[in-house]
Amino acid sequence: MKYFDKRFLEVLKPPYIAFILLGVLIDLFTKYLVIQNYSVHDSQCYMDGLFCMTLTFNTGFVFGMFQNNAILSLVTTGIAILFLILYRWKNYDIGHDWGWNLVMVGAFGNFFDKFFVKMPPGGGVKFGFSPTSQNEFIGVVDFLDFDWPDFLVFHRWPAFNFADSCISVGLVILIITMNFKEKESEV
Repeated sequence: MKYFDKRFLEVLKPPYIAFILLGVLIDLFTKYLVIQNYSVHDSQCYMDGLFCMTLTFNTGFVFGMFQNNAILSLVTTGIAILFLILYRWKNYDIGHDWGWNLVMVGAFGNFFDKFFVKMPPGGGVKFGFSPTSQNEFIGVVDFLDFDWPDFLVFHRWPAFNFADSCISVGLVILIITMNFKEKESEV
């Protein structure tokens, strides 16, 4: 029995790959613009502080957990991307194509950050491949910063970026479409 019953480009079609590449370019371009116009932790707030552009540097995982563990973060993200690609290839009929594509945009966008964006010990952000000194950290550029009403647990939601937004929207699409497909198969 063949494990993958469809060819790779039948599942990840060229238009989907182009969409993923375009999304990654948009993500990297927005991060580049923020890096060029802000210093780390500088903020420009709008709508009475409800929304701020704040350059932060996430050297950990989701919501900044496990900070300053560059190798673990890089390897885990790489394995997650490989898993996503293989899972999508094997389970091509599960979920909506565009949900998968958005998740891929976010995964690749943040993975590239972990490879090419670093924060030297004296502050600032610079581009390059992996840390060049022991005290440099690699990580992800985050800059979209929202406040929450005072009655909620969070004072401010952790800053995020375009790639994070793509992952979130993609996962919502996948959850909804997988739920509908599951209900259709029950009928």
